[in-house]
Amino acid sequence: MKPMLSLSHVQKRYTSHGLSVPVLHDLTLTINPGEFVTISGSSGSGKTTMMNLLGCLDTPDSGTYLLDGEDVSALSEKELSVIRNEKIGFVFQGFHLIQCLTALENVELPLRYRGIPKEARRILATKALEKVGLSNRIHHLPTELSGGQQQRVAIARAVAGSPPLILADEPTGNLDSVSGAEVMKLLTGLWKNGATLVLITHDPAVAAAAPHQIKIADGAVVSDLRM
Repeated sequence: MKPMLSLSHVQKRYTSHGLSVPVLHDLTLTINPGEFVTISGSSGSGKTTMMNLLGCLDTPDSGTYLLDGEDVSALSEKELSVIRNEKIGFVFQGFHLIQCLTALENVELPLRYRGIPKEARRILATKALEKVGLSNRIHHLPTELSGGQQQRVAIARAVAGSPPLILADEPTGNLDSVSGAEVMKLLTGLWKNGATLVLITHDPAVAAAAPHQIKIADGAVVSDLRM
């Protein structure tokens, strides 16, 4: 089986005040298609940098990163943008919805960037919002929705184009316990329907929900368990 994600000896450094600061150290890991994986660690462990690399928002300084069999380590920003749009659905802690657009228009936006015709993307976006239980809120603005509903819109936006990989960065971090549980139920439902789900979290309870659990500390993998 070809891995969905494969990192081999990946390192990443940032420059701060003229000093080169190591953030990720010799990361090597494999995530297979259809897995539900949590990546956990304390603040400053390197989770955000790792998320940026996995989501092709950044590239490693050394080592290789294969996404669905393609080496994305040295692709141009334009090429990475295409990969992100076609293969990855993002769910962020802060929702990242455009406030002047309705729920439907927010979900449609990445489909528009993919060149999908208006009528087709309207159908895909409507179906995605129906899947997350928001069929009666499609014409509402983000300010007219609760935090849990906004995160559901973000999930619909992530999955409307049926990407093979869903990356969720602290998706319950800004939600109350009830809304957080609903969002986790939606995400795990997507995994059970065949998506590869990678969830970044600092919450031990959320991390324990996955069959594949990776822990990082000080930029290195300290535990990689498949239950």
